[in-house]
This record gives sequence, structure tokens and C-alpha cells, in this order.
Amino acid sequence: MNMTLSKRGDYVMRAAISLARAFADDSPRKIREVVADTEVPTTFASQILADLVRAGLAVSKAGREGGYRLSRPPAEISVLEVVEAAEGPLRSERCALGDGPCRWEAVCPLHETWSEATVALRALLSQTSLAEVAERDVAIEAGTYSVPADAHRSHPISIDVADMVQVELGLAAVHAGLARLQPVLSAAAAAAAEEAGMPAGDGHRGGGTRENGSPVLEVTLAPAGQPERKARPSPSGQAANYMLGWQIGLPPAASRLEAELSVVPLDAERSELRIEGTWRQLPGKGDPLGRTDLERAARATIRAFLRRLARALEDGPAPEHTPRRAAPVTAASARRSTAVARRT
Repeated sequence: MNMTLSKRGDYVMRAAISLARAFADDSPRKIREVVADTEVPTTFASQILADLVRAGLAVSKAGREGGYRLSRPPAEISVLEVVEAAEGPLRSERCALGDGPCRWEAVCPLHETWSEATVALRALLSQTSLAEVAERDVAIEAGTYSVPADAHRSHPISIDVADMVQVELGLAAVHAGLARLQPVLSAAAAAAAEEAGMPAGDGHRGGGTRENGSPVLEVTLAPAGQPERKARPSPSGQAANYMLGWQIGLPPAASRLEAELSVVPLDAERSELRIEGTWRQLPGKGDPLGRTDLERAARATIRAFLRRLARALEDGPAPEHTPRRAAPVTAASARRSTAVARRT
């Protein structure tokens, strides 16, 4: 069961802790300083800080001497206020048991228990001040914090990954190409992992292994139908989804990807490949990657895989038993080269 904050909630909490640690200095924090403290992506930092301002937890001031600071001392701000600034009111939006029989329309057998649990969580978060959390953050940074027995360092790390790339092919051609490339996807994923510096585990060689590369224990790519919504209207047909998955390496460096590969037509001759999903580090003995290193390697692997996939799709099938020769430069091939250059 996922008991973590959303990505936005994570960023808002980090930003609030950064402002709490700087509150005693009585000087506003610049966006770049918050980004340096928290590793919140620069493109999102202003939106994240705006959440705190809208909730009345922070104030902003423009100009050279401006920046962001808490609207009141961190000891007077609860963790609940920060969480709700990002996530909205902390309460159950639906029945704990989901869709049940019609007789449960008003209430389900878990209703009272779930409501009491929600009240208890709200009470705990409201009794914990932002100052307490900031003090823990200082102690963790200094190495003086006593690590709890259930610390997440022993738990698998999950990272949200997303990336996209364009190909100079129409929707039907992309679908045909993906079917053709099924047998070599494991090798492509292994090469992408090697390029990104993803650890190779204990050296076990799987079906997608390259020499000196990371073992990939089979890539699965299965059609999943049309997405529930499209990011943009397309005159050349509906987008389509594939379920994409693979496992790289073995513990302690094993990771598993569970994602959706979307093919979105842009026009009759161009499509966009998008990967969105979760990269999970699998538990095992030894010293697994930390979150920062895993996040870097996972995103670099996804990027490298998309580039390789796009190039393979645009190159098309090689004639059987015939060495491939350099194709003459045409307007179409020039467009493809330009697209590849943009991706790289």
C-alpha cells in the first residue's frame, strides 16, 4: 500500500523544510537557493513555492532583495498544513472498499475504522510542527540522527520516470516497426543501460546481455489499447499504448521498470514515443544505489533506450542476407537525420 506523498507533495515538503531552516536568518530565500537545497527541478520550483504562498504558509517579495520566506515561525506551522497545501484536504475521497454492492452505497463495513484512521493521521500531522521536521533534517545531514528500525534505506526505492522522442514515421509504420523489433528489444535495453552506467549486478548474463553490459532479463512490450485521454488532438489517428517492462541486473543492483509506452501521431509522417512509469530498485543483499544515483541512471537509461528505439524504427528492416549499404541522401532521410540530431 502506497503511504507516500505524491511527487508534488514531496517537493512542497522539501521546499517548506528549506524555508524553515532559513527562517532564523530573517532573509528571503531565492528560488535558486531552494533548488540547491532540495533538488526540486528548477522548472517546477516556482510552482511549488507558489503552493506554499497560496496556502498562506509563505510570502514572496520581488526584486533584488526579494525571495520567499515562511509567513510565520516554523514552530507555528504544522506538517498537516504543508501536506494539505500540496495534496488538498487529507480525507478519503471514496469508499475504502472501492466499488461494492448496491447496499453499500451509503456506507461500507470499513467506513468507521477507515474514518478513525484518517482522523488519527490528521491529528498526528497537526501535532508535528515544521520546526521538528527541519531539526530532524539538520540532524540527518550532520549524521547525528538516530535511524529508526523501519528506515526506508532497507526498502526498495521507486522513481517516477518519463521521457519522449519523435520519429519520422506515421502511426501504422511505428506499430509495424515495434512488432518487427520485439526480438531485439532486450539487447537495446541492455545497451541503453550500459550507456547510462547502470550497474550490472553480479555479472549474470541474461537474454539481452551485451559483452561487458548490463544483463536484461527479457523486455516485454504488449499492446494495451488506446489511452484514456490524449495529450493533444491528432488528425492522423488515435494514439495507442503498450505495456513495457524489463528487469536489469540482479540484486544488489537489480531494477525493474513497469511503464506505458504511448505512440502518439503528430501528423501523417511523424509520431511521438512516450514512456511513463515507475522504476523500482529490487531488494537484495549488499549496498544498492542511493536514490540520487538510481534516479540519474534510470532516467539516462530511459532516454538512451528511446533514442535507440527511434533510430531502429526509422532505419527500417535490413534486407535478408544482404549487407546494408549507405542510402542516398534524400529529403526524407535528411529530415530523419535532423530529427536524430535533435534527440541527441
